[in-house]
Amino acid sequence: MSLATEAAADLRVAMRLNQSVPIAPTICIVNIDMEQRVHDPSVGHRSHTFRGTWGYVHVPDSELVSSLVLSDLSLQSYHASIEKVKSMTIEPHIFLPTPAEDQTDAMVWKVQIAKVLFEYLAVPKDRATAIPMASPVIEQITPKKPTIHMLKLMNASDNSAEGVGQVFQLIIGQSGLSVKDFFSRLQPMDGDLGTVQNFNCLKSQRSPSAYPQDQLNNVIFQLGASHTLWNIATAIFTHQFGNMSNSKDCGAWQYLQALGFPAEKAIQKKDFTLMINQMEKVFESMLYYCLRIVPHDLTHLFI
Repeated sequence: MSLATEAAADLRVAMRLNQSVPIAPTICIVNIDMEQRVHDPSVGHRSHTFRGTWGYVHVPDSELVSSLVLSDLSLQSYHASIEKVKSMTIEPHIFLPTPAEDQTDAMVWKVQIAKVLFEYLAVPKDRATAIPMASPVIEQITPKKPTIHMLKLMNASDNSAEGVGQVFQLIIGQSGLSVKDFFSRLQPMDGDLGTVQNFNCLKSQRSPSAYPQDQLNNVIFQLGASHTLWNIATAIFTHQFGNMSNSKDCGAWQYLQALGFPAEKAIQKKDFTLMINQMEKVFESMLYYCLRIVPHDLTHLFI
């Protein structure tokens, strides 16, 4: 048995209906573009860009599942919760941090200031009583290897409502489930913002319908953690970046230019790590500047 055949069989086992667990494993998908470049093009032999969708199935940890109320994970409970949301009143305090979160936020600020102070300006008199250099642990994830099963690369792009429909058909085919079984339980999925919008568009086109496979009301999409952090970080950095054409503008681009990094290359949509590194450099340089102009009689507050 080849590795691909064995992997396909394992995927079907993971997606199999389980009467004791009313929720399906999470399916994570992402749009992917691959270019087959031809260096010496000719008639019928040219570069080709493949646009498709790739993903994997994440099986929830058995210990986590056992700690949950399984009846709350059923499709009926999900629909009941959605109905309650319609009459829910959105209050401003819902989005405000709690006192405990405020304390954590203040501690993180102190750690960041102390780290810059220690690395560039001063050494604490007593390390035992000084502010620690590591941020406090908030919600530590169990360091356990997740159980995932890879999906085959699908020749269908999720960048349109029609494409999302094709992706669902291919996923159902790989899962080994019938259409009825696939739409009979709550199916959580992860994707980027564009995929979620296209799915909602497809769902609205098929509504109203008496058939579950057309309603798509068992599928709940959530933004993947990496995409969420990417979007938030990009929005913050773009807002603070400033206008490079104005030499009097004091945005973040001035710090990058002073540090010797081309500011026009700082915000890269396809390089999240580079963008975060530049944000860290800008933030550290701002803290360094603030610490340099703090009067000497106040520096004891940071050590």
